[in-house]
Amino acid sequence: MNLNSATPFFSIILPTYNRSNFLPYAIESVIKQSYNSWELIIVDDGSTDNTKNIVDKYKKEDQRIKYFYQENQERSSARNNGIAKSIGDWICFLDSDDKFHKTHLSKFYKEIKKNNHQIGIYFSGFSYSSYSKENEKYNLDYKNNLEFIMLNSISTPRACINNEILLKQKFNEQIKIGEDRELWARILVKHPFFIHKKKTVIQIDHEYRSTNLGSELENIETIKKIIDANKLLISQKVKMQSLSNAYFNMSKRQIKESKIIRAIYFIFLSLVYNLNNKQTKHKCILLISMIFFPKSKILKQYK
Repeated sequence: MNLNSATPFFSIILPTYNRSNFLPYAIESVIKQSYNSWELIIVDDGSTDNTKNIVDKYKKEDQRIKYFYQENQERSSARNNGIAKSIGDWICFLDSDDKFHKTHLSKFYKEIKKNNHQIGIYFSGFSYSSYSKENEKYNLDYKNNLEFIMLNSISTPRACINNEILLKQKFNEQIKIGEDRELWARILVKHPFFIHKKKTVIQIDHEYRSTNLGSELENIETIKKIIDANKLLISQKVKMQSLSNAYFNMSKRQIKESKIIRAIYFIFLSLVYNLNNKQTKHKCILLISMIFFPKSKILKQYK
């Protein structure tokens, strides 16, 4: 527990690369937090736009904001760099094209305090585009923490982790996609997770957020790496379901991009990996629609 009032309770790591058009929204969402004991560490991963000028303006107004530049090495390196420079007891993350609701840190603080500052990973809920007052819904009926993280994609801004853990466990800089899930898996082998269900991370949808086929296939490889590293801890059912979910997400992305042949292929793989779950009926209807009724309403909802 932090007893030094001069030391922030939270360090927020914000990696950024050529996102000057989104960055002010992210920074201002931190400044507006109802809980004030924080530092914001912005790691510029080699931006060539006016990122530094924007950050300098905010730094002059708030000394809790810190800026570090590095040559482009991707976001895992930037996050690890930020972690190394942080001084807070608990480390949170924010992407430069997302933002926090004003209660994000206060909800985490209350949850940490409620659990007597127990070391582990704390997760929040999240909303698309704007804040939602609805609680996040989680299925927690798994035999262990690893199975939870295999079936729930928890993005980095939804996590808050004690700094003692992150001094030992870093982001794997060799993994470009799914690096957060891979880190959570390593941590959750030894530590518990806690959840506050308020949707205090707000993900802003934009055209630059879309992933390409290569990155989605990399995500599949990351899932397989986690499974291989934890063969005895993850049931066969969860292994198959996690891969089925990943292929289904790939199919939905292909539908959005009007690449129907690929979408059919990936939804077929999703069914092959797990034919017996609550989504099977929906997937089958979706598959039939893609083949025979390409202008149906069910497809339009994924556009």
